[in-house]
Amino acid sequence: MAIHAGAAKRPTLAPEDQAKLDDLRKRLDALKSEPGSTLEALYAAQELFSYVPPEAVTIIAEELKLPESEVFGVLTFYTMFHRKPSAKYVLRVCRDLSCHLSGAPAVLKAFGEALGTRVGELTEDGLFETESVSCLGLCDLQPAVLVNLEQRGPVSPDKVSELLDELRERSD
Repeated sequence: MAIHAGAAKRPTLAPEDQAKLDDLRKRLDALKSEPGSTLEALYAAQELFSYVPPEAVTIIAEELKLPESEVFGVLTFYTMFHRKPSAKYVLRVCRDLSCHLSGAPAVLKAFGEALGTRVGELTEDGLFETESVSCLGLCDLQPAVLVNLEQRGPVSPDKVSELLDELRERSD
C-alpha cells in the first residue's frame, strides 16, 4: 500500500520523466552497498526532477531495500527536499537572528523585487524560487543565502541582481 497522500490518484509521468527514472536507477546502483545512502539517493532524484516525485521514492526504497515509509520519512524531515516541482535555482535566505540582524529581510525583499515574486513562488520561466529558511549553519557568511546547495554570503541587497545575472548566465 502506498504511503503518499493521493498516491492512488498519481498521474502518469511524461515520457521524459520515465527516462529520468531509468537514470535514477542507474545512479542508485552505486549507492546500493553504501549504508545510509538515502540522502544521496534523494538528492539524485531531486537533481533529475527538480523535486522528488512519489515514483522516485518508490524506486529508491526498492533499490536500497528500505521500507518506502522510511524513505518518505527522510524526504519529509529535511526541508531541502521538494515534493512538488521547484525552480532550477532555489534561493534559500536564512532568517535566523544573526542573518536577520545583518540584513536578511532586505535581501529577501530585494530578491522579490528583482524577480517579481513573493517567497515560495516560482518565476514564470521556472528559473527561480525564494525561500525564507531557518538556520543554514552559515553564520560566518551572514546574511547567508544557499543557492540549491551552493553557499553564498555575505549577500547584500545590492549584490542580488549580480547573483541573479550570474545564475541566468549559467542557464544559457
